[in-house]
Amino acid sequence: MSRTLGVLLLGYGLAGRVFHAPLIGACEGLEIRAVVTGNADRQAQVRTDLPSARIHESSTSALNDISDIDLVVVANANQAHVPDAMRAIAAGQHVVVDKPLAGSCAEALHVASAARTAGVQLHTFQNRRWDSDFLALRSVAASGQLGTLHRLESRFERLKVEPKGNWRESAAPEQLGGVLLDFGAHLVDQALTLLGPVQAVDAYARSIRRADDADDDMQILLTHTSGAVSLLVGSQVSAFSTPRFLLLGSRGGVRIAEADIQEDQLRAGQRPCHADWGLQTTPAQLAIGLPDGGVRQSSFAMPAGAWQEFYLGVRESITQGSPPPVPIDDVIANLRVLDAARASVTEQARVQISPPVGHG
Repeated sequence: MSRTLGVLLLGYGLAGRVFHAPLIGACEGLEIRAVVTGNADRQAQVRTDLPSARIHESSTSALNDISDIDLVVVANANQAHVPDAMRAIAAGQHVVVDKPLAGSCAEALHVASAARTAGVQLHTFQNRRWDSDFLALRSVAASGQLGTLHRLESRFERLKVEPKGNWRESAAPEQLGGVLLDFGAHLVDQALTLLGPVQAVDAYARSIRRADDADDDMQILLTHTSGAVSLLVGSQVSAFSTPRFLLLGSRGGVRIAEADIQEDQLRAGQRPCHADWGLQTTPAQLAIGLPDGGVRQSSFAMPAGAWQEFYLGVRESITQGSPPPVPIDDVIANLRVLDAARASVTEQARVQISPPVGHG
């Protein structure tokens, strides 16, 4: 086993405390040795959760104390992702950035270029590649039993009647709030992974709860070069959230009603070592057309979700030179599609992407 890599965690709010810290802790060979948070309550929480970790009030202070650090995890507000990633890269550190890596494709290219020049690795936390439901879809799609894939419907929908008033809901452009970028970062990533390159984007985004807040309801329609389409929906004002996925092909389809449970498990204090980690209780539904015109209906258990695989992949990439768990070129492609989606919202028109953009 390679030596343990020291981790500096920037941010101890929802992303840092609930998502990143537990998943890093579940990965043998990674150890959180320092945390940045200026909030007194969160500092107290760090002392409880990570008693051996140093606490810094600023990333500047932390990056001046990195003799035992190998990896910086940027898990703070969206607007800090690029500047903090650039500071970490300048300090010669490998970096993980929570999604979105940046607010635009151009910014992401800038960060990626800086990492290459510095000879350090840059990873983005696209954890939902390891959702139980998405793993099930990838498996069925790869089997060929659905025939030619022609439509994906994918939803992240919730009902939160009162906005919290934090940066995620701010309409200020520099805050990078709103569901188009937040939910869209995952929805677009999964759509490109399943159905391939995109050549056109139609999108709308609006604020329902408060007119002067960031968008809290959006839809993106992707036209793939294969002819398939993806309908991606993200909302904070939807009373019904199913199905999570619908994938249709020329010979059949898959319907998955419930969303992956790993976020709920982490919020409840569960960890990947638990026996029921990532296990969905509701099976996926499969329908296959028959030669006589009938349809064979069945259901199947989905594989366990495995968000912990992300940090295992980061560790292996740094210590063994293994391929990254999420190629940075894929993340840049996602942001190019999201740039087109924002342009579509602004122009109220379809945006063509030339040349088409896809994952490697």
